[in-house]
Amino acid sequence: MLKKIVVLIVLICSACQTTKIKNDNYKFSSSVVELGSIGTSKLSYNLNTFETKGLPKLENNIRVEIGVVPYNKKLNKIYKSKAKYNQNQTKVAFIDSLPIKPELVTIKILDVAGLVQEINADYNASLLKLLTDTQGLKIISSLAVSLSNEEIAKIRQADAYYLTNNQYKKYTIALFKSGKKTDNIDINPETIVAYQVSSFCWVKSIKGTWNIADIINEQNSCTGITKSKANEKKSNKDLFDM
Repeated sequence: MLKKIVVLIVLICSACQTTKIKNDNYKFSSSVVELGSIGTSKLSYNLNTFETKGLPKLENNIRVEIGVVPYNKKLNKIYKSKAKYNQNQTKVAFIDSLPIKPELVTIKILDVAGLVQEINADYNASLLKLLTDTQGLKIISSLAVSLSNEEIAKIRQADAYYLTNNQYKKYTIALFKSGKKTDNIDINPETIVAYQVSSFCWVKSIKGTWNIADIINEQNSCTGITKSKANEKKSNKDLFDM
């Protein structure tokens, strides 16, 4: 009975720190996160925490999906509760009675295969070693951010969006229209409302090295020949080197 009560409390606490945005679960946290950052994700004392351990170097642009959704009363309530942990948090002018409400922008990794290839590349060897040596690291795969009306207008005018790494360990969102770059949007950590965490799936090559095979929602399981940990026994089938 006691075990059931503890589980129920944990579920309630977890629910208080998550919400659905565009039918996806997002976490609220006072932690500073960045799209594509890799680290440890925990729920402790009713608070989500994410501690960044590394940022992959991106030599190729990674396609992202951007959506614009209405800001609502529930989001506003939880977002305001974050302010006590972060005094620099961007203020959102939300009044439920007004017909025109603020909008929220979701930015989600779309080109998972491209990001997997980047992390497996030689120029990210030290990060891949960290991932294999430290089991259970996660990646920030999606953000919900509060951007200005001007930035949202630029997003609506574009037709393709990419996560780029033009500066050392500095990411930005590049906007394209008809194949031509139109602008950049920098994501200020103080504008982040919530985030989504994903897990890694692994495969072992015929050379005996572990490589990332997929990036999945943390609630899902690795499928096929992929493994959730890099030290699990491989299947009887040898895998081609990725």
